[in-house]
Amino acid sequence: MKKLTLAAATALTFALAVPMIANAHGHKGANPSGKLDANADGTIARSEAEAAALARFAEIDASKDGFLTRDEMKSAREARRAEIQAKWAEKAEGGERRKPKGDRDPARMEARKAKMAEKSAERFAAADSNGDGKWSQIEFTAQRLSRFAKADTDGDGNITPAEQEAAKAKMKEHCGKWREKPAAR
Repeated sequence: MKKLTLAAATALTFALAVPMIANAHGHKGANPSGKLDANADGTIARSEAEAAALARFAEIDASKDGFLTRDEMKSAREARRAEIQAKWAEKAEGGERRKPKGDRDPARMEARKAKMAEKSAERFAAADSNGDGKWSQIEFTAQRLSRFAKADTDGDGNITPAEQEAAKAKMKEHCGKWREKPAAR
C-alpha cells in the first residue's frame, strides 16, 4: 500500500511540477502553465511554483520526516520512469515498439548510468546547503525555484508567456548544440 501511495503521490507531483520545469526549460507539450497557473491568467507566479515545489516535496518524502534522502529521490524518479514507460507501451500497442537504447549497447548504457548517478550525487550535494546528506523543504524549494528564476528573465516573480517562449527558444538552441556533437564511441 505504501508503494502504491508513493507512486500515486509521485505521479501527481510530476503532473504539477514537471510542466513548470519543462516549460521553463523550453520543452514542448500540452499547456504546462495551465497546470500551475492557479488563477488561469497565463502567467506562472513564484507563489504557484513554490506551492508546486512544496507539494512535490510532500509526495517524495516517503518517510514523512520532513527531509528527502537520495534514496527517496531515486524511488520517486524510478516511479516516474515506470509511469512513462507504461504510457509508451500503451501508445505502442498495435505498432512496432522501438528497441530500448540499453539493448543496443549494454556496456555503454551501464557507463552512462554510472555517469548519471555521479552527476545526480553532485547535484544533490550542491543543493544540500548544510551538508547533512538530506534535503529540507527549504533546500528542495530553493533548488526548484532556481529553475524558476532562470526563466523569470525580468526578475518580477512571474514567468509571462513571453518569458516562457524565450525559455523554449533557449532550450531548443541548447538541445540543437547537444545534438550536433559527435557521438562518443
